[in-house]
Amino acid sequence: MANKLDNLIRKYLSGDADSFDQIYEETKKGVYLSIYQIIPNRSVIEDLMQDTYLKVIDSINSYQMGTNFTAWVCKIARNNALNYYNKNSKIEYVDAYENESIFGSNNQTPLLDHALSILEGKEKEIFTYHIVLGYKFKDIAKILEINMKTAFYLYKKAINKIKEQI
Repeated sequence: MANKLDNLIRKYLSGDADSFDQIYEETKKGVYLSIYQIIPNRSVIEDLMQDTYLKVIDSINSYQMGTNFTAWVCKIARNNALNYYNKNSKIEYVDAYENESIFGSNNQTPLLDHALSILEGKEKEIFTYHIVLGYKFKDIAKILEINMKTAFYLYKKAINKIKEQI
């Protein structure tokens, strides 16, 4: 997918504005989850997603081709969510089933929701990036601005917590 996204970025930078729609489709799930981990409010997530993609458009020239574009976008999304969270202390929670328009229906959602309810902070983020999105620990470490060993350690800790509870 990295080459596909890099090709779409080249097309976009060459003036093909429609290619950004494809970039959005390829990255929206990761962006949504990056924000959801911090701000689980659908309307706020939608606003932060818009803001994220505006920032991506403004700074797309600084993206280094050949690196992981999705991780780069998710890092922007996560930073937006953290900034929002720091400015607004009250968070409203939403029902996970409201997100079917983005994720589609999934029979495993209750199990995933239960697993995520057990975890906190970076453990929850690392679990989501690795299990749900399939990111490598190298990319997770880059997004969360931690070293790879810490990301792996927190993942193992999260898995053990889930095993104890389930």
